[in-house]
Amino acid sequence: MVRYFFLGASLAPLTIGAKSAVSFEDFIQRLEINLKKSDFGKVIAGRRLIDIMNIRALLSGQRLDVRGNYSEKELDEALLVKDGFPQYVFDFLGQFETNAAKLNHFSGLLAVFFREETKSSRGFLKRYFIFEREVRLVLTAMRAKSLGRDFTEVLQFEDLNDPFVAQILVQKDTERFVPPVEYMELKDFFIACGPDPWQQHKVFTEWKFARIQEMGEEEEFSIDSILSYMVCLLLVEDWLALDEQQGREALRACAD
Repeated sequence: MVRYFFLGASLAPLTIGAKSAVSFEDFIQRLEINLKKSDFGKVIAGRRLIDIMNIRALLSGQRLDVRGNYSEKELDEALLVKDGFPQYVFDFLGQFETNAAKLNHFSGLLAVFFREETKSSRGFLKRYFIFEREVRLVLTAMRAKSLGRDFTEVLQFEDLNDPFVAQILVQKDTERFVPPVEYMELKDFFIACGPDPWQQHKVFTEWKFARIQEMGEEEEFSIDSILSYMVCLLLVEDWLALDEQQGREALRACAD
């Protein structure tokens, strides 16, 4: 495994609530210069989730997150010529004729994304995609239970034979949803915060930041530690950019 001693040592520690010493754009430029081509490919893969979410933003006429691999113009062109994404993206979107239909089924594209990217990834990326998927499933279940929605409906695009999904579905008729033990903290945090979605979002971000930092600590100065830093930098920037209304929307987006 390649060690990036100079690059790793140059990265200032990150803290939620404090401005980072380097912007995400400058950080990516630094990686492009210093990483092996194969390792920079992992950076591209790690940012693909932003691109996927930007597809939804593009279809709905919302502002895109500029930290993805593509600008708005590049993303529009990639979707038009069917290039620049894994084939599963085009296969899924090609099932629907209108933007409205694509948006209505967008959770299906996310399900395919996590399934395919987890299968093809190793190390930190694999751990991160598993974690991100499971967190989203738990938040989806918590929101569905609070709104009285059918778990079978909100999880219709998931693999119903997956053990993690099965743990959620078995509770579809219970009065309260109890998350899998490794995510029990999420429910505890939200109960402690009360009904304030902004406070919930802050606590959730701090918890997620700590978990992702832990994922990258196994191999210091490795590509995994750098990828962990990248995701944590995204969270730091998100925290500083969000206001209360956006905090509500961010939580809702994770559960949709």
